[in-house]
Amino acid sequence: MTTPYLRIRNLTKRFGDFTALDDVSIDIHQGEFVCFLGPSGCGKTTLLRAISGLDIQTHGTVEQDGRDISALPPAQRDFGIVFQSYALFQNLTVARNIAYGLENRKQPKAAIRQRVQELLELIGLPDSGNKYPSQLSGGQQQRVALARALAVSPGLLLLDEPLSALDAKVRVYLRDEIKALQRRLGITTIMITHDQEEAISMADRIVVMRAGKIEQVGTPLEIYHQPASLFVAEFIGAMNLLPALLVQQGEIQLGQARLACKVNGFAPGTAVQAAVRPEDVVCTGRTNGHANSFHAEVQDLEFMGPFFWLSLGGGELGEHRLRAQLPSQQARELNLHPRDSTHFHIPAEHIRLFPDGYPHG
Repeated sequence: MTTPYLRIRNLTKRFGDFTALDDVSIDIHQGEFVCFLGPSGCGKTTLLRAISGLDIQTHGTVEQDGRDISALPPAQRDFGIVFQSYALFQNLTVARNIAYGLENRKQPKAAIRQRVQELLELIGLPDSGNKYPSQLSGGQQQRVALARALAVSPGLLLLDEPLSALDAKVRVYLRDEIKALQRRLGITTIMITHDQEEAISMADRIVVMRAGKIEQVGTPLEIYHQPASLFVAEFIGAMNLLPALLVQQGEIQLGQARLACKVNGFAPGTAVQAAVRPEDVVCTGRTNGHANSFHAEVQDLEFMGPFFWLSLGGGELGEHRLRAQLPSQQARELNLHPRDSTHFHIPAEHIRLFPDGYPHG
């Protein structure tokens, strides 16, 4: 295994009696795109500020490329940073904004001009050097902020919720642009976000945080399909959480339905929470041709374009409520209507069990 580019060990940050970071350790490798994801107050911004030196940790160490930077001020660390608010100098042209770090380093003027033009072309704004930030859209300003962060060729790029101030369409477009740019440059990147879709679509690995601790680290697929805790299961994507009883090894009872699943060490007779993604609830129609099937009533349908949300209840589900996501084409073929009773199937491998009574939120 290669030596991590960024090595964080036992990082703790306290503000008086409040512990914002609680003994956090993680390795980030050269060229990785890593997202710190979690709700407000989980510690992700505090962790980014400790890495950048903007807010030194109470204790613990940060090593970058084999060098201990734990106590260094920001100016002596090798990073570029992009903030949510762009933080551009409104009185300077776009070109001067991008050149700012290079001018501070006393680079030759010709080299600065060449580098600024390279970056303007890289971000798709080759003719905007003489404009001022106020003459650009929010998305364009964020690209300029990105170019300014990249101007000094940092080893590490830090993105602090860089897309959250933009409208939805621009946000989706820019996240694709940033990811493509990061891949092309091969720069190690950490991005903070509370937007799970953003993290899933952009990151090589996601660090899910909660209450100053790391809940899980994994690829987007691992985090989504194999959540390590009920918190991660609830936080990432839509999830049905259903109280169930483990009736025997490898089988739970949900209402009157008995469903096979992986048990992960629970003893028979244990009350559990069964976690099922809505898209993993398969509608088999009027016939029951599968194991792990049950019949239920379609209590509501909500059209979302490419798919329908189905609210299921009654039948073998009894008092339980289950949400299913059904492709529009299949919903049309089945000709489903509210109050229809039909059969559904949940593959055993798509049911995950968690201890009942696990603290949510």
